[in-house]
Amino acid sequence: MRLFYLKRISILILICGALFLSGNNLFSLSDPDEVFYSLTAKEMVAHHEWLTPLIFGQPQFEKPPLTYWLLETAFKTWGETPFAARFFPAVFAAIGVLAVYFLGLMGFKDERKAFLSAVVLATSAFYAGMGKTVFTDMIFTVFILCAITMFVLGFTDRRRLGISFIGFYLFCALATLTKSPLGFVIPQAAVVLFLLYQRQINFLKSWWVPAGIVVYLAVALPWYAYIYNQYGHAFISEFFYNDHWRRFLEAEHRGNDHWYFYPMTMVAGLFPWSLFLLAAWVDLFKRLKSSVTAVDYLSLSWIIMVLAVFQMAHSKLASYVLPLFPALALMTGNFLGNALSQIQHRQKMHYLLWLSFSLLALLGIAPMAAHKVLGHYLSSRLPMYFLSGSLIALAGIGITLAFKERFQLALYVLALSLCPVFLTAFMIRTDIEGYVSSHEASEYIPQRSLGEMTVLVSKANARGIYFYTGQDVAVVDYSGKPFFSPHPIPILDTTDKIMKVLESQRLTFGVIRKTAYQDILKNCGSRYHVALLRTIGYDYVVRIEALNIRGKKT
Repeated sequence: MRLFYLKRISILILICGALFLSGNNLFSLSDPDEVFYSLTAKEMVAHHEWLTPLIFGQPQFEKPPLTYWLLETAFKTWGETPFAARFFPAVFAAIGVLAVYFLGLMGFKDERKAFLSAVVLATSAFYAGMGKTVFTDMIFTVFILCAITMFVLGFTDRRRLGISFIGFYLFCALATLTKSPLGFVIPQAAVVLFLLYQRQINFLKSWWVPAGIVVYLAVALPWYAYIYNQYGHAFISEFFYNDHWRRFLEAEHRGNDHWYFYPMTMVAGLFPWSLFLLAAWVDLFKRLKSSVTAVDYLSLSWIIMVLAVFQMAHSKLASYVLPLFPALALMTGNFLGNALSQIQHRQKMHYLLWLSFSLLALLGIAPMAAHKVLGHYLSSRLPMYFLSGSLIALAGIGITLAFKERFQLALYVLALSLCPVFLTAFMIRTDIEGYVSSHEASEYIPQRSLGEMTVLVSKANARGIYFYTGQDVAVVDYSGKPFFSPHPIPILDTTDKIMKVLESQRLTFGVIRKTAYQDILKNCGSRYHVALLRTIGYDYVVRIEALNIRGKKT
């Protein structure tokens, strides 16, 4: 039996390696978020700083330091490369998959359900994508998952209460050092709600609970106390008001501020398992009065508490609800396990597999249908042919297997759906890199060793240009709207302010949007030679040099 578990774990590790680690050095760090975290870690390394996060040479308090510590470690090991920056998010994504497997083993007492849950999580589009991206959310999610896993360890085996509660509060503390005290609130609230459902709230009447809270405070509190002692109101204002309370009251991304945003994120993000997730919800509600299991209650509690925290806030991002995706995977894995083992679900599996693979076939047709729109961005149709052909082929194989009632094999074919998507992304990276990263544009900007200057940039690429060049930057943005989290860099919202920067230096480079480029040509062309070096993505890379009184470059 142990050899069988080892085989399953090995398969999961191979899946995680293929999905989360492969190709992570091919794409440059993307704007504006990947370079935000990487820039902070880079500056902390440069200043030999481990406690105070820095950006543009100044303290910033948007996130606690644990993610930056991991990035610093990776940068010191492999250098400041995309692979190094994405290494720990990928490792944590793999840990999350294995944690769901072990949580499923303890909760379901069914190895197949546990394995299917882990496969669903690993191969769901949103989780896999976040596993290849430099955000705090994956690390935060996995610490919450590990905390709940430790709780289940003690709940299912009372002999392990000590290690269970100590581990639970330790992982809560690490989540708190990753993102915020929500790392304590979410798992603690989920556990309390679960115990209320189970009518076992007395489970928390153990002396290990206060012992665990002491561990939590010993691990999580010192950094917050140190930063407050060093920066006082500045820390409170930025971290608790601007980055938490203000996001609750005000939408940073107004297009996302709808009640249906998170439900849609849950369904779409679990692709290609979306239809099975919907079926799992329907099945759960049918079983509410008869055969609801402890795992069902746990998953419901988990999902409810994550949504309770984030749904009411006006600032909504898909990454905020990543912590509930392990619970969605457990729900879906439970449903799949029941459907495979119970004959009354056979017809239901037929329909769900046929619909899922039909949807996959339609998605395979979509890239070719959309090529007229995408053709402006792509240099070759070959990647689109590859993507369409691969998805349609997988759909054909899957429908055939479903027709022959080879349901489990058909599910594994469905799990392969992300592979051609990722491979296509690698194939078109040279076409789309300029739209998502400032790296290529930064190669036109002289490095600090050739002289210091202020580079004109758009708001979207300010962090990226600074990360790659080390030159000071000034944002050209006629709206005058500051960054949601303040940055100590000037915002140039008038032509006069732009002229002051140009007058302060003989030579100026810019990576700016079309409107800013046209404005500079119109208003500065008589005094400056404005050379368009290249258009990269949405950015215009320009070189601006002062003219002398005879109209020649100085």
